[in-house]
Amino acid sequence: MRLIEADGKMLLRRRGLAVPRGRLLGPREPVEALAGGTAIKAQLLAGGRGKAGLVRLAQAADVSTAAKAIADRMRAMGAAPHILVEEKIAVAAECYIAWRIDDVRQAPVMLFSPYGGTEVEAHPGTLHELVWNPLQALHPHHVLRFLRDAGAGGRALGAIARFAAELYRIFLAQDAELIEINPLAVTASGQVIALDAKVVLDDNATFRHAEWDELLSAHLERSAVTPLELRASQYGLTLVELDGSIALFAAGAGFGMALVDLLADAGLPAANFADASGGSSAEAFAAMGDIVLERAARPDVKAIVCFQTMSATSLKIAVDGLLVAWDRAPVKKPLVVGFAVSTTAERDMTAGEARKLFVARGHQVIGDLDELVPALRRIVDRT
Repeated sequence: MRLIEADGKMLLRRRGLAVPRGRLLGPREPVEALAGGTAIKAQLLAGGRGKAGLVRLAQAADVSTAAKAIADRMRAMGAAPHILVEEKIAVAAECYIAWRIDDVRQAPVMLFSPYGGTEVEAHPGTLHELVWNPLQALHPHHVLRFLRDAGAGGRALGAIARFAAELYRIFLAQDAELIEINPLAVTASGQVIALDAKVVLDDNATFRHAEWDELLSAHLERSAVTPLELRASQYGLTLVELDGSIALFAAGAGFGMALVDLLADAGLPAANFADASGGSSAEAFAAMGDIVLERAARPDVKAIVCFQTMSATSLKIAVDGLLVAWDRAPVKKPLVVGFAVSTTAERDMTAGEARKLFVARGHQVIGDLDELVPALRRIVDRT
């Protein structure tokens, strides 16, 4: 779950990390100017707010105009205008700091750059990484040399080290996948203040954090979910509705994303992303089949793709689940089926046996992923 900036900063503030003084305002609350300048920020789950004109600095006379412009822009996007209003901070320098999970290294990694904001991209090669042992506690002295070598220095070095250590404790306590502070402001006195906070929490840890459900971020996430996406989540599955014409039923998030990209590059955009890896039972696959087929029944969908790549999960479970869903609600759209499975996945049903089941029902079966795009092109050209 991605948090809006206000919720992310609330986590920091509760643990004693400095953030600008401010207030989160609802759609109908008036925006009042703060002494010394006011930062007005749209609260959205999507990124790129600055480039979209949804973050503005204003003096007292311009606050109402700037706030109205942001609110109008948010309404045009279909979003409720929740706005974070903060004091403007006198900044002597900016840097970048983040903690994230590195799946390959299977360890938390700290990222640091002596440049913050858009300056991170403007200075390639300045982003440094510290891989940390997840079984070892982290204290400020552990990161001092790393920060100094990465370009931090002066009177703010100790403050940045203390901030990094406390940020790591928040990272662990909140079961976060990412906490990114960009920029981390350094004042003339050497104090550090988080001017922005991007936080992504691990959905798999939701059962440990009942308080997450009360966050505005959770409300915004729920309000943006379609009924089909909500149904999928209730089965522990993932579905994201897209605007394309090819409905997808694929196993595995990584392969599913690759399939979405493959179709987009071929000019055959996907109507959805689907991941059934959250459940390995026939019931879970059948539930995903029901949902994907319901998406496929809409007029904008021209074809359905079921391409399964499996190494451990039984192919029979996936095939039985999809066929049960199809029998419950057959869709009058062409279905293209393919398999790339291991010997282990074929323990209950071979890929050849699965192909025969679909051929017997009149569906098109392909032997290799390279055949998918040509098959879909022929279908789309006929419609």
